[in-house]
Amino acid sequence: MKEFNLKKFFSKKENSILLENIADISSEPISVLDGAGSLIAGRPPAVKSLSFPIKIEGEEIGRVSGKRGAEGAAAILSRSIRSLLVQRSLAEEILQKYKEYDLLYNINDLISLCPKPAEIADFIISELLKLIKFEYASIIIFSEADKTLDILSSYGKNHNGAGYKKNIEKINAKVFKSGKGEIINENIEKDWGGRKKVKINSGGDAYSFISVPLKTKGKNIGLINVCSFKEAAYYISSDFKILSTIASYAANSIEITRLYNIEKERADKLQEKNKELNTAKEIISNENINLKQNLRQKFSPKKILGISGQVKNLLDKIDKIADTSSNVLITGESGTGKELAAKAIHYSGARAEKPFIAVNCSAIPESIFESELFGIEKGVATGVDKRRGRVLDADKGTLFLDEIGDMPLSGQAKVLRMIQDREVVPVGGSKPVPFDVRIIAATNKDLKKEIACGNFRKDLFYRLNVINLIMPPLRDRKEDIAVLANYFLKNNAVKLERRNMQFTQDAIDALTNYDWQGNIRELENEIERAVALNISGKIAFEDLSENIRKYSSFGGNAAKEEKTATIEENETILIKTALEKSRWNKSAAAKILGITREGLRKKMIRLGI
Repeated sequence: MKEFNLKKFFSKKENSILLENIADISSEPISVLDGAGSLIAGRPPAVKSLSFPIKIEGEEIGRVSGKRGAEGAAAILSRSIRSLLVQRSLAEEILQKYKEYDLLYNINDLISLCPKPAEIADFIISELLKLIKFEYASIIIFSEADKTLDILSSYGKNHNGAGYKKNIEKINAKVFKSGKGEIINENIEKDWGGRKKVKINSGGDAYSFISVPLKTKGKNIGLINVCSFKEAAYYISSDFKILSTIASYAANSIEITRLYNIEKERADKLQEKNKELNTAKEIISNENINLKQNLRQKFSPKKILGISGQVKNLLDKIDKIADTSSNVLITGESGTGKELAAKAIHYSGARAEKPFIAVNCSAIPESIFESELFGIEKGVATGVDKRRGRVLDADKGTLFLDEIGDMPLSGQAKVLRMIQDREVVPVGGSKPVPFDVRIIAATNKDLKKEIACGNFRKDLFYRLNVINLIMPPLRDRKEDIAVLANYFLKNNAVKLERRNMQFTQDAIDALTNYDWQGNIRELENEIERAVALNISGKIAFEDLSENIRKYSSFGGNAAKEEKTATIEENETILIKTALEKSRWNKSAAAKILGITREGLRKKMIRLGI
């Protein structure tokens, strides 16, 4: 029982009136004394007056002194005070229940507004202060990653005694493991379990402690602790019950919020990653668009240079057939630009956005021809992975069969079936796969002669030769040679970092009159060589290769009589000239020649300079 203040009781008017009424009934003065015999209420007692105890629950809290009415007055006051205490106890219990219900209502209503587990924990502790007295409280969560109990939120200053902390850790570990809460109303610094007491700091001993688990769906996720360091503190079952009830609310809310935040963090990361992917996709898409535009420009029919009637007729034909799906056979000598014409057809037509797949028929061994073109299934042979094949790679686009005249007869039969059926069966497969490609074939052979010799299938020829493009040899369009030569000169000058290079008239005349057996490819190589070896900025007759200089550049087929220098002699002259200009400084001479110092050193060794 809490200590009853008798003096405070009689300080109230209604209790003083009660005492006066008792005195009137007994017709004698009555005195109320405290435990020390000091007067609290009534008149001072007579010297030889009897006194009788005022008892509450068997405990004396004061005495009544007087004659005949003193004993009755003591009994009446004892009953009155007991009744008052019962009323007070009921009122406190009702108030406590109200506080508990109000707290649970608040927790249930407001806990959903807390977006983070730590905020829920702070809110729970602040609400607990309204119901349970404590100097320190903490909500502890189990970390799955570290396998440790970590404080999520705390209130007050914890006891700093080493023994206290050690025993609290033991209690928490036991409660978390067993899932059963504990109440301890004794000095926690004793060896927990009731054995030898260990005093660390008598001024800060903890006398009462409650630890309850946080459970959700049968799983312990942490603990709630409350602790009082005051000696008068004493936790009871009602404290344990309300803390356990709140722990169930806290556990569910903390776990739900924790899982929500984990998923939200994951979703945020995915969203951020998605943004990065979208950005990358947009960049790739833009790059793809730019690449396709560059390809269109690079392989535009305009890149087929020339002013001759043959070139104009060729470009006109390409323009007409670009948007059709008809098969095309391009014929002509090596180096006349058959692949360039094929790409011009593709990139100026409706299939420009789709793949252009080139297959060199002369470079594929007969043993793997079918798998390269039509694909192969996984496991057909040891270590073989599935491949789509070049035909399916070109789906919706263009398949360019270069050097079709060199295709083996076994391959020709399969290509013929592919063109007829518009479907392929991968090696090792059983199900035909349809495709949609435009087929452009090219050859430097006379296929009619090859058919007559039995080297090429007649039916395949007619399948391919729906539209025929004939690439004229360079010697038959001499008016285009100067145009092409200047184009190659400009490109190579940029590539080799030469500036403002030009042809002399005698060089142009020699190039124009030369019989280009290698066609455009030979012309391009000739110009690259001349630019690489020239440091003067002008390509003259003397800078051209020996074959061209010896060929009759002015008189038809008669070779020039004058002796011309060899390539090695020209290189020696160029290198010596550069060395003299740079006073034999090899780095400076190499810069003049447009080569590296190491390259110059090797040339000097080779030429004996």
